[in-house]
Amino acid sequence: MSNESSLTPFFHWGQCKSNDEKNPDVIHCIVTDAEPFATTYSTNIKAEVDDKGLYIIPLHNFESANKALLNEFSKLWREQKIKDGSIIEIRTWLGVSTRNADKKLRRWKISSIS
Repeated sequence: MSNESSLTPFFHWGQCKSNDEKNPDVIHCIVTDAEPFATTYSTNIKAEVDDKGLYIIPLHNFESANKALLNEFSKLWREQKIKDGSIIEIRTWLGVSTRNADKKLRRWKISSIS
């Protein structure tokens, strides 16, 4: 792992608190490195987040079976709808798991704005 990666903070999905798909947390990002890369715990990209600075954005935590964000991002990246410099919008909320109604599961929708 490079020094640059270790100095760049990770974006924490836990700060996104919405439980409502109709009123999700919305994160706007300018992608600085669109090619996903792995760290010890996750697959990530680098992006400027909501004018707060550069972050490593986890697309998939290896301890989680939830690959929805990684799959959606990868599809847009392969279709070249997301590349370095793209502006993306990520909508996220905590939904109910389809397998266990007592469990909350993070849901995502991602779109390329430009």
